[in-house]
Amino acid sequence: MIVFLLTMPIIAYLSMIAFHSLDLSVENYQGRKIPYNLGVVVVYSYAVLFAFPPALIPSLNLMAFIYILTIWVLGFIDDAYGSPFPKGLKGHLFHSIKHRSVTTGLLKAVGTMVIALIFVWSEQTEFLAGLAAFLLLTGLPHMMNLFDTRPLRVWKVAFVLSAFLMVILPVPPFTFVIILLTIFYLLFILEGHKKAMLGDNGATVIGAIFAVVFIHHTSLLIQIGIIGIVAFFILLAEKKSFSALIERVRVLRYIDQIGISKR
Repeated sequence: MIVFLLTMPIIAYLSMIAFHSLDLSVENYQGRKIPYNLGVVVVYSYAVLFAFPPALIPSLNLMAFIYILTIWVLGFIDDAYGSPFPKGLKGHLFHSIKHRSVTTGLLKAVGTMVIALIFVWSEQTEFLAGLAAFLLLTGLPHMMNLFDTRPLRVWKVAFVLSAFLMVILPVPPFTFVIILLTIFYLLFILEGHKKAMLGDNGATVIGAIFAVVFIHHTSLLIQIGIIGIVAFFILLAEKKSFSALIERVRVLRYIDQIGISKR
């Protein structure tokens, strides 16, 4: 754990420098160019836990790691080579048919479904459990990506999901809690001060990790409930802007500003 706590800030700093030098950055809502390297830190953190698990945790297995790494790669391709338009799966599909070319957004969607199917097949579960797993593996990364329009929104959603899991699951090992809090703190500071951002690669990989955790550690009933919440936000995003909705509700607007530097 000590090695992890020492190396994670170094990984965050070095990846930020590397992404800056390679121009792997994007303009945020204020027009400032910020590297989207935080997904690297998230994947590194999961990889350390996978290699040196603090306990026998079912979600830290090889297939889960392959799935999570694949989701990160697909998100990174979309960040590095994608364009702001078209929007949504429908938009990417129609654009690809019209122009006879595959967009990075469509590649990400299809790739996510393929790796999700492989994951479900490897689990050898019953049909209903397999269907729930597939919907979580494809839906949660997409939902998290929808929230990634302002700093810290994904982290706040992740914090709520983590708190929910802490309540319904047995008390995790102390080492795991310390590592989780360290990840939250470091990345919360970096994104809150607009030094780095998650990008598609980071937002989707956080959703992927939560999908794996829900599949391996919660009941089918809870998974169905989470699928309902995911479906609600995905459908809502098709009709409304999250930013516009948040600006209209005072409490949500206040929560949205927590941790964000005014500079």
